[in-house]
Amino acid sequence: MKQAAHFRLSNKAISALLMLEEKMHTSKTAVVEKALLDLAKKELLQKNNLLAFAGSLKTKAADEMLSAIKSQKHNKKFKEF
Repeated sequence: MKQAAHFRLSNKAISALLMLEEKMHTSKTAVVEKALLDLAKKELLQKNNLLAFAGSLKTKAADEMLSAIKSQKHNKKFKEF
């Protein structure tokens, strides 16, 4: 069963929604649901992969990696361990 959701979108997002609705020959609801579920799948998968990787590190190595990430977050050249 579907539930109503109320939110505001920018004009740019509304334009994209209307174009996708027409291109996909579906409803606005279907477009929003697909986009939301695709994003959730991507973001949750990334988080799960990171957590699985993090569990394989020793505390010292994890601390060093976190420190390196923080200090180099604006520098695209990341030093590997």
